[in-house]
Amino acid sequence: MANASHPSPRLWPLWLRGLVILLVIALLAAPLAVWDEPVKAAFVHREQVIARVRAAGVWGPIALMGLAAAQVILAPIPGQVVNFVAGYLFGFWPGLLSSWLGLVIGSAVAMALARAAGRPLVTRLVSPARLARLDRWMVGRGLRFFFIVFLIPGLPDDTICLLAGLTPLPLRALIAAAAIGRLPGIIGTVWAGAYARELPWQGWVALAGLIGIMLVLTWRYGERVQDAILSRTWAGHQPGCRLPKGEAGDEPSGGVDP
Repeated sequence: MANASHPSPRLWPLWLRGLVILLVIALLAAPLAVWDEPVKAAFVHREQVIARVRAAGVWGPIALMGLAAAQVILAPIPGQVVNFVAGYLFGFWPGLLSSWLGLVIGSAVAMALARAAGRPLVTRLVSPARLARLDRWMVGRGLRFFFIVFLIPGLPDDTICLLAGLTPLPLRALIAAAAIGRLPGIIGTVWAGAYARELPWQGWVALAGLIGIMLVLTWRYGERVQDAILSRTWAGHQPGCRLPKGEAGDEPSGGVDP
């Protein structure tokens, strides 16, 4: 049951959300209009781009790993973008390794920071509304629950890394669950980046349309879908599907499945 002190945020009207999404798509498409030739050259002359990156030596992969780690904690850009760029610049296997290592490091740091600094730090990094909503699913969960959550695409796994750090579960086990569970999602986006040049323009148009539709659906129904997935995961690993004690946000996340 939601805490009365944390009322659900009022949703924007559908037309306003659609307008914001269109503006975001326009901003993403702007480089194609303004820097048409350089953007095309980056895809057509991939070898030249890769040669410039490799000229930086080991600093190229290290910088990408650092960005992948930072996005787990601070999320300056979506992790999928980092993974795509890694695949495009370094190829599938090197890109996969650098993205995966960065994500594991970021997940470990997020969990360790939450474990060391406690809930006050998490409340600074996560909005009160999201924290109150996720709290009700995190309380009393065990390692299997977190592994499945990391495995399922579309869930806020970066935020869940912070919440996992608040539990009494061993950090080594949580880090291993994140490292293994988040790997399939990384594989897909790195693969897309590695073979981006081979996709015809019709495929890019279809992909852009699909991403646009997913953005609209995520904005409109994202939290409902996440709650539905979490409730099924919770029910599957908690006999009787009993609700956590207390109100959401009243007690720190934590606990182990009996």
